[in-house]
Amino acid sequence: MLKQLYWTYGLVILIGMIASCRYPASDPGPIDGGNDTTVPNKPDTVIVDTIPAKNPDSSLANTARFGADKIFTDINLKTSEGVFDTATDYRGKATPLKFKFVAPNNDTLRYRPFVLMLHEGAFIFGDLDNEMGMARGLAQRGYAAASINYRLGFNGASETFACGGSGQDAVRAVYRAVQDTYAAIHYFVDRAEEFGIDTRQIMLAGSSAGAITVTALVYMNEADFEALAPGITKALGRLDPQAEDSPFRVRALLTQMGYGIFRSEYINASNAMPTVFFQRIGDNVLPYYGGTFLSCPTYPGMVGAKVASDQLKKFKIPLELNFENLEGHHLSYPEEYVVGRYAGFMKRLWSQNPRQITNNGYKTVEDVRLR
Repeated sequence: MLKQLYWTYGLVILIGMIASCRYPASDPGPIDGGNDTTVPNKPDTVIVDTIPAKNPDSSLANTARFGADKIFTDINLKTSEGVFDTATDYRGKATPLKFKFVAPNNDTLRYRPFVLMLHEGAFIFGDLDNEMGMARGLAQRGYAAASINYRLGFNGASETFACGGSGQDAVRAVYRAVQDTYAAIHYFVDRAEEFGIDTRQIMLAGSSAGAITVTALVYMNEADFEALAPGITKALGRLDPQAEDSPFRVRALLTQMGYGIFRSEYINASNAMPTVFFQRIGDNVLPYYGGTFLSCPTYPGMVGAKVASDQLKKFKIPLELNFENLEGHHLSYPEEYVVGRYAGFMKRLWSQNPRQITNNGYKTVEDVRLR
């Protein structure tokens, strides 16, 4: 009997060793042999470090593309649109999730860094077209970019009164938006040849509610959501239904018109992501320091760009914090300026010039080179 137990135990160990070999944990580094600034994370999905980069960092750094200058005119861009998924909204209604994609037409570069953009709207309103101005600005600099719709609305909330729902319903709205963003990423990754994108050079860009969504995707897993809204996984399904498929790599978060993460502790040394922030100190919707989700007193706590950037500083992660010492949720920066800062940030990242920059309005007040 004891001998049989030993055999069984040994078989379990052998199976575990074989399974662990399927997904190597070590990062082999970039193809060009340089220092890879990519930061790994551990959400409930497969974001694999071993995906071969179509474009090593050095090639992206040394080209005239992807920086402050526009390389392509508007007439040299090609736009396409479609539906990347259909999902059930909070009322049980099937909702088609649409996208618009823009990139240089007849491009000589086969695989472009890809920026996926999410619009604002407190998870209640808004549309993908709100991000298309910035998407075109990125495409003019040589990127491929897409803006998506995600499911909107939650019980008790409306455009005129966002605070009418429960905290759990609000968290479910974020969860659905993250699910939809995962679905969009997998859609484009599965069609990387068709769209001409580099699946290891993906940036997630979000405005306001979109910034909350892309941040939650990078830093939260199902257990984190369960702690905020027990039963959410059973009610809404897996956070990433395609977690075992379509591996990809997120290089940076590009956020503007506010920022929010439920807990700064979600950001740790193993998952901290290079990030650009644009937020007002007196933001009355998303707190710059600390407050609550959508500034609603009955919704869960949330911290903003200042707290999150301090966490990134602690872990020596590249960042750019742009703040305005003004009141209100919106920003004074023109879209073109925001796009230029996004592009400049990525150029520094690819050029192995990691910095932590803080700008008060248009004035740089801190610039630290990371070693």
